[in-house]
Amino acid sequence: MKNIIGFVRTSTMKQGNSIKLQRDEIREYAKNRNLQLIDIIEEEGVSGNKLNRAGYDSVMDMVNNNRVDVVICYWLSRVGRSLIMVLELINSCLENNITLISIKEGIDTSTPGGRMMAKFYAVLGEEELITIKERIIDVIRHKKRNGLQYNGTAAYGTYVKNGLLYEDEFEIKIIRNMKNLRSRGWSWYKIMMKMNNNDIPTKMNGEKGWSINQVKNVYDYHYGENTPPLIR
Repeated sequence: MKNIIGFVRTSTMKQGNSIKLQRDEIREYAKNRNLQLIDIIEEEGVSGNKLNRAGYDSVMDMVNNNRVDVVICYWLSRVGRSLIMVLELINSCLENNITLISIKEGIDTSTPGGRMMAKFYAVLGEEELITIKERIIDVIRHKKRNGLQYNGTAAYGTYVKNGLLYEDEFEIKIIRNMKNLRSRGWSWYKIMMKMNNNDIPTKMNGEKGWSINQVKNVYDYHYGENTPPLIR
């Protein structure tokens, strides 16, 4: 007997009726094909791009540990707003020889045509991911060139005011000292130790102090090819 599960999700509690619709559709699909569901995993009121998702994580755990033979979802593209999550489910099912069924898209990977559709869907998704990443990179480059904030926190040596990046005078002096030490042949490790021994705080003032990567990232940010213009 095959272990068959359903998976339904909505991103907000207000879409509660949608959960019932998805559940009913999956049960009807299974009934018409004499498939015995052992469970329907629900994820209600959880945004698809959240990292901690009990329902999705439960399904992936069952798939990756081959504790399920068939996964039925109503609408594959709604399994997660993030394409990465959708692709992860598709690829994991294909790799573990687990049948993935999407009622809305008409995908059934137990058939050659269904497997082709799933792979095609995955390829399109990968291409879209690449396009999205390229757009994000272009936006970041534009903002850096124009001295605009482009992420959630300002980089070391800067602070944000009204969406514009300004020099932090104290931190800029520290960065210039880094450059001076590098020009004298100091290693990243030696600079890191000097920063920590002199109790120079990081941007977030973390208890662990500076790491080699933090030192390198700060240096590259201000002296790399895409150094942003700052308002002094």
